[in-house]
Amino acid sequence: MIVGRVTGNVVSSNKSEKLRNAKLLIVQIVDIGTMEMKDDYLIMIDDVGAGVGDLVFGAYGSSSRQSDTSKQFASDYTIYGIIDSIDQRGKRTYDKAEEEDPCNWQK
Repeated sequence: MIVGRVTGNVVSSNKSEKLRNAKLLIVQIVDIGTMEMKDDYLIMIDDVGAGVGDLVFGAYGSSSRQSDTSKQFASDYTIYGIIDSIDQRGKRTYDKAEEEDPCNWQK
């Protein structure tokens, strides 16, 4: 699984028929141990209605085409959920409800 922050959208009017009606988002990978954003980006199919600023998780490879929606798309990366909280080693390391500025990467 991949954890990342949605940082933008991709619009493509001329694309493969297998990607028609797919919502494409730019996701910057997050280090789950430190919650810092890495200098690594992916374009992922959105399967859950995510938006810019959301912390999301997803799958890659053949696993990215396992939902009813994503199996119709030719993609190696799919967003499967928007993260509400993360608990690690008995400690809450991320809580969407307590996030003051989810888009602070824009500054």
